[in-house]
Amino acid sequence: MKTFRLIGMALLAVCMNFASCSSDDEEPAKNDDGVITNQKLLVELRMTDEDGVSITEYSYDSKGKLLSANCDGREYTITWGANKIIESRAGSAVTYTLENGLITHTSDSDGGDLDNTNFTYNTNNQLVKLQYNEEEYLSYTWQGEKLTKMAWNYNNEDTYELSYSGKTCKGYLPIMVWNVDDLRPLLEAHPELAGMRCNQLPDKVYSKDEYNEETEQYTYTFDKDGYVESCTEVSTYKRLDIDDTRTETTIYTFTWK
Repeated sequence: MKTFRLIGMALLAVCMNFASCSSDDEEPAKNDDGVITNQKLLVELRMTDEDGVSITEYSYDSKGKLLSANCDGREYTITWGANKIIESRAGSAVTYTLENGLITHTSDSDGGDLDNTNFTYNTNNQLVKLQYNEEEYLSYTWQGEKLTKMAWNYNNEDTYELSYSGKTCKGYLPIMVWNVDDLRPLLEAHPELAGMRCNQLPDKVYSKDEYNEETEQYTYTFDKDGYVESCTEVSTYKRLDIDDTRTETTIYTFTWK
């Protein structure tokens, strides 16, 4: 996908045909580290667009905790501690501080998007705010289990609205967590740590400002157990001031074990 980047790229993916779910309605169960232990693990995320193919592979320990990931040759190592997780790559590291199984603060040795960021949750343990500094934050609006809106506080026009038609899946949609930050293997494998493990599948993400209009529409396929197997994203970008439109297609495929 181009990216579910917070700053301006919208997210997601949509559906195709029906959204079928597994007949197993067992509630997700967490261990002491805040990790879901009774559902399939994501072992590969493949993204295909006009620029080629990008592949991320994930490796876990016997308890289902992510140990390492390889994204197009870039190696990530995950170190688990008491209320702290470190995601390392090539001499840099993001440190996640947790409380009650949820990330409350992050720091980035490279000074990236997640450096000195605070996470706030609602009573359902869903992410409602990323506070980047004293003046800048991103808010998330939920209706039940559905994420329906993301908005930056400094610009009323910098808002993304998600729409749904009742499609669900077993497990979660991995790229949903890119609304926190993209290319973070820990969050892709364990979105529950950031309050973003969602089985509700959006049909569309829409945003518009004075000069631009963006629409992402999604279709899905599922494996025999109801987990999302593929997601096709069709993105339409319109320049309103010069009447210019372009469309891009990205296909995500997921392997679960």
